[in-house]
Amino acid sequence: MRGIMYRHRELCRRAVDPLEIAAGLEAHGVTDRTAVRYRHRDVFSLAEEMYARTRGPGAGPPPPGGPRPRTPLAPLAHLTPLGGGLLVLAATGLSGRAQAALTAAGVAWAVVALVLGLQRGPLRVGAGLPAGAGLAVGWLLAYAVYGDWFLGELLGGATGVSRAPVVSYATAAALAGLTAAVLPAAAVARWFAARARGSLRDSRDLAEFRARVRPPLAAAVVAVVAVLVALQLAAAGAEPVVGRLADPAHQPDAGSAPCAPAAACALGALLFLARLLTVHGFPRAAAYGVAAACAAQVTALLLVLAARVPGLAVLGRPVELLVAGPAGFRMAAVPAVACGGAALALLAFAGRALTRASAHRKEHTEMTAPPLAPPSPHDGGAR
Repeated sequence: MRGIMYRHRELCRRAVDPLEIAAGLEAHGVTDRTAVRYRHRDVFSLAEEMYARTRGPGAGPPPPGGPRPRTPLAPLAHLTPLGGGLLVLAATGLSGRAQAALTAAGVAWAVVALVLGLQRGPLRVGAGLPAGAGLAVGWLLAYAVYGDWFLGELLGGATGVSRAPVVSYATAAALAGLTAAVLPAAAVARWFAARARGSLRDSRDLAEFRARVRPPLAAAVVAVVAVLVALQLAAAGAEPVVGRLADPAHQPDAGSAPCAPAAACALGALLFLARLLTVHGFPRAAAYGVAAACAAQVTALLLVLAARVPGLAVLGRPVELLVAGPAGFRMAAVPAVACGGAALALLAFAGRALTRASAHRKEHTEMTAPPLAPPSPHDGGAR
């Protein structure tokens, strides 16, 4: 027993309850089979004894720490990216350079608000934010606004950008709905972190914890997707009203509407899963998922350009077939497939990674979940 206590002395010293030690032991590869060698039925029971020995007579209190108190206005910071989405939506009533300037300002606003939120605000992920995350988020949001127009120009044979980009209402509404989903997505992430921490207390072993945490994880993903779909439908449904306010002769563009919300929902799900994985200690997997979506979008553009080389026309066929699908699944099919595929890959990884107790240690969840109360002395220390 002294050997494992010595190897994990720092973990025991900083732990605020036995659950922290159990999660830390699992992260270091200690399993229930290892606990049996120390005459304990599972890792949780071993952690309880280690915690009791650390907090024995003469042991000092654990180092101060814990989640910072949240102010009542803290959740309002999640609405900051919505300002950029609304700015892009307002730009659809303009034309030419005025629309291009206002749209660019709105996209920049949304990107800066999201990146700053991941670093300092209520959405912060601490030191786990991967390098280049801001560039990746910027590319994905910029493509969500300009990608359809630019890809259409390339497929139409344009040799360069000779006119200001045109952003349709469907594209602007999709971005507005996406930025409006930041607040409910942050609330869902906080709820999931709190439920997972609560499951640590109620579980008798690691297998039971995994069984307990899978339903909240599935519910969190479904809830965010449902919110994204609802906001996208609401934004798309407001086109007749908003369009007539800007232009009395406005006619809704029914052909491009269906896929723009689908692409925005896929992007929102991707960013939510990436943020969830980063907060819970898997920033590399999150970075790979976001980078894969960016790479797929860039590849689609490069394939269309390469197809212009004599003898290489076949390279552009996959993109042409993708955007020539049913009505409404035009240029936006590219970001929908790219972000949707990356989101599914991250979801499969999260199903294994976020059901581990080590993913819910205090240092991973103190910024998103309320503190977990220590076990009551009336519990008798038994599980």
